[in-house]
Amino acid sequence: MKTSISNFKNHPVVKNSAIYVVTDAINKAVPFLILPLLTHYLLPADYGIVVNYNVYINFLIIFIGINVQSVISVNFYRLQKSEVASYIFNVILATLITLLISSVVVLLFNKQLNDFLSVGTHYVIGGLLIAFSQVLSSINLTVWRLEERPIYFGGYQISQTVCDVGLSLMLIIGLNMSWEGRLIGIGGSAIIYALFSLMLLWQRGYLRVSYNKNYIKDTFKFCIPLIPHTISIWARAGADRIIISTLVGASASGIYAAGFQFGLVISFLTLAFSNAYAPFVYKTLAITDHAVLENKKRKLVKFTYLYIVALLAITLFATLGSNFVVDNFLSAKYVNAKTYLGWALFSQAFQGIYLMYAGYIFFVKKSGQLAVVTFICSALQVALSYYLVNKVGPMGAAYSNFTISLLNCIVVMILSARVYPMPWFNFRVLLAK
Repeated sequence: MKTSISNFKNHPVVKNSAIYVVTDAINKAVPFLILPLLTHYLLPADYGIVVNYNVYINFLIIFIGINVQSVISVNFYRLQKSEVASYIFNVILATLITLLISSVVVLLFNKQLNDFLSVGTHYVIGGLLIAFSQVLSSINLTVWRLEERPIYFGGYQISQTVCDVGLSLMLIIGLNMSWEGRLIGIGGSAIIYALFSLMLLWQRGYLRVSYNKNYIKDTFKFCIPLIPHTISIWARAGADRIIISTLVGASASGIYAAGFQFGLVISFLTLAFSNAYAPFVYKTLAITDHAVLENKKRKLVKFTYLYIVALLAITLFATLGSNFVVDNFLSAKYVNAKTYLGWALFSQAFQGIYLMYAGYIFFVKKSGQLAVVTFICSALQVALSYYLVNKVGPMGAAYSNFTISLLNCIVVMILSARVYPMPWFNFRVLLAK
């Protein structure tokens, strides 16, 4: 037992996950800690402009970035380093094409975007550059994750967040720039770190100027089907709050959001683990020796089952702990947020289980099928949320969120087993030593 525990603790996936968890926690804590300062110096309307602008940037990233991190991930271990360097160069060329197309669309709808964002044309257009810059940074982070270098990955993320926040506070507090200071802080740090990323990729031998039409075609073929998948994730993150605010009121939406905010406890754990686990899975599945591969596949299945049990247990304890936090640390006005805690945390737990199975679908490049599943589930969630909130109030959105998270998880499990055979139900083999 002692040896097993020691081997588990020293396993690279476990060690890397721990580092990802710590760095991700620090990264998310920094903007949370400066929130009181921002709300002190920014009027609610100004803060609303910042929030809307971030929504706009994230939407642009979907169409400019087209989830290129995924195609780099699935090809990283299949290619020689020089080929990876050429591949990344052509991926960047592909994102320049999507940037050009997105720019045309933004210019065509410039007036409507201005009316929605209330920031001026230069910020609307500047959003394109910010989105593209964030895509470049994500490519560099993806390579570090695939190299299994979580300290570099976390250090880069934390330093960028500190740069973003520091620049914003200097402009807002020092120069009284209000919302403009925050937008410039976001944009300035994104551009600085994009240039830094290109330099790092070049220095480490992961960027080589070599045009390859097939690599560009492969990028679009793999990534374009993922756009509905990414849109669905973007929509699922905020549709329930919009529905509650519209049908019930802003106060109810605020309490609901406070309750679902605790879902981040599980979310950052599962995402951090996925950052460490995904490269390990891709590297394992790339093994060419059939006997070795079959043995490794059995170990992957056993590990997945262990992870699911552990995650559900952690989620249960996190739910009890979150109830304690609401009772003792939040204002009495938010006591009703407790009714959403279990639904929020277990919804995120099933999202974490989904990530364990989605990797196999990405590995065999069946991203289009995954996109169809997630898009349908997102559409169902929006429709179900609207119906249930009308019928039973804000709790309807919680029921919808949990139900669709569970459904999405089960369907992806089934799809994963269909596109890449694994001994999920061969318990005789799994129980064998």
